Amino acid sequence: MDYVDAQRVEGIYFKEKDPDSQPQDVEMVSVEENSESINARYDMDRNKENLALIINNESFDDTTKMSKRQGSERDASAIKHTLESLHFKVIDHNNLSVNKMTEIFADISKMEHTKYNCFVCVILTHGEDDNQIYGTDSKVKLDTLVEMLLPERCPSLIGKPKLFFIQACRGTKLDSGGDVLGGASVDARDIYKKVTPHKVPVWADFLLAYSTVPGFYSWRNSTTGTWFIQSLAHILERDGDRLELQHLMLSVNRKVAYEYESDTDKPETNGMKQVPSIVSMLTKQLYFYK
Repeated sequence: MDYVDAQRVEGIYFKEKDPDSQPQDVEMVSVEENSESINARYDMDRNKENLALIINNESFDDTTKMSKRQGSERDASAIKHTLESLHFKVIDHNNLSVNKMTEIFADISKMEHTKYNCFVCVILTHGEDDNQIYGTDSKVKLDTLVEMLLPERCPSLIGKPKLFFIQACRGTKLDSGGDVLGGASVDARDIYKKVTPHKVPVWADFLLAYSTVPGFYSWRNSTTGTWFIQSLAHILERDGDRLELQHLMLSVNRKVAYEYESDTDKPETNGMKQVPSIVSMLTKQLYFYK
């Protein structure tokens, strides 16, 4: 959501578990010997396309009390151009209700993905804490949409990278910052058949890249677009066929964190910072191609 009575953050605290603790009465099975038989890179066959979905929600029903997301069309255009340069077939939609968003994800889950190397989803919208994102008429938990692509709903995406880039607020907190002082083309399932025991965690091969950390506001310029998506498009355009995805996302984080700062006429919103949050369950290196 847009800025509403946001407050500065005094601190964030984490409670850590003992890293040496193990669940009781669990048999540990080593698969280290078999892991070498699986390629360390995702298969990005140049003879196949990649598939991308872009959902750009700019205008919202009055009942949501959400303002128009001016500048979002710049984000949608920039990221579409970049993904097409990386051999993605792009499906783009504007101003979708929650039901329409759900229907599209259901359709994606039913598709035959064996002809695609990977799946990317870019969602541009308003958001709130607890990973709530807005359709034009109401809100839905992001998990509800992402879970449609888990193995039981979408088996043809097993073993393929599934990347989500979410441009949305995750709360109303503002970050005031701190001063700095000083392989061969083989279907993944065919490879896994040679590995025993064969099981893939249901959340394996997902990456969720959020424009900001939980609880925080995400900045957007009404003319030039959002800090996160513009940085993502720039880095992918420049280095997308040269660097591995984790390195690309590190560059995106660095660009947003160090090159952007809010400039407003209100002291409570001026000079604010932002850093994206990357949650990766990828199990291999991912290189795009042009």
